[in-house]
Amino acid sequence: MAGNSYFRFKQFTVFQENVSMRVNTDGVLLGAWCRIPEKTTGKILDIGTGTGVIALMAAQRMSCFSSDFEVGAVEPDCDSCIQAAKNFNDSPWKRNLKVFLTDFQQFVPCCMDVYDLVVSNPPYFVDSLKNPSISRRLARHTDNLPYEDIITGSKKIMAPGGKLSVILPYEESKRFFAIAEENDYFLQRACRVFAKEGDEAPKRIMMEFSVSGHKKAEAFEKDLCIMDSNIAFTDAYKALTGDFYLKF
Repeated sequence: MAGNSYFRFKQFTVFQENVSMRVNTDGVLLGAWCRIPEKTTGKILDIGTGTGVIALMAAQRMSCFSSDFEVGAVEPDCDSCIQAAKNFNDSPWKRNLKVFLTDFQQFVPCCMDVYDLVVSNPPYFVDSLKNPSISRRLARHTDNLPYEDIITGSKKIMAPGGKLSVILPYEESKRFFAIAEENDYFLQRACRVFAKEGDEAPKRIMMEFSVSGHKKAEAFEKDLCIMDSNIAFTDAYKALTGDFYLKF
């Protein structure tokens, strides 16, 4: 997916020549799965936007029912921020998209807005061997964006009834969930993502949290498999991402 200098979607194109993290399946999955609130302030925030792909997907979805909305994107890497800004400006929703060159920890105390949805495809490598590229390391490791900061920071800028949506590997999702529970978040939805039908363990888990309401006893939706046993894309995966991928 991420080998080219650009990735073309149905309604926008993402250029990715000088970014810390290119377009990947995780980002597209979360951008398609996260729930756009029905009653909104019209504001969504993408933490660690990279190329801006999740923010662009959110803008496309928001534009289906409103022209008065704003999708903000926080990105600490300068090259990625410049690329995201260009991708935003070249999209049909350039007036609705805004990127901030800062890390999330510095963004939160200065933020004057509240958001209906905070979404993030966060870094998740904790103790593994680190990439020699500084920008790639920052994008892939939790050192500069710990889960605690995502969880507590989101709570401070979230509108009443707002949601936090993330995608993580299975083992890391357990740690994120535990920290979220400690901070009085309620799991509202979750989806296990399997690389192909028949796999025993999920590749990723998408989770949606709220700071209001009640814990859902059965938060998991039907599991999502990307590939079937014949290594073809499943109907469920095509249905989820079909508004975005050209091949669907």
